[in-house]
Amino acid sequence: VVTPYSRRKGKEKMVESDTPKKKKLQEQIDVQVAREMEEQIAREDQRRNEHIARDAEIARIHAGKELQMMIDGLDRNNEMIAKHL
Repeated sequence: VVTPYSRRKGKEKMVESDTPKKKKLQEQIDVQVAREMEEQIAREDQRRNEHIARDAEIARIHAGKELQMMIDGLDRNNEMIAKHL
């Protein structure tokens, strides 16, 4: 964009404004920052999902162990009852 004339010693000359260049540069910076933020959020989401999956697997393993302990306890109780019958 060319701005109106600037006067220098009575002579007119065309002066190009830096404003559009600065605006375009700022837009490019904004796009880059937004892209980097989106990538960071995606990485954080991936880590969070991996953590959730790991926690779910650990919970499943613990639940299985607790269930097996309960079954073993019931088996022992049944054996004790069977001995006394």
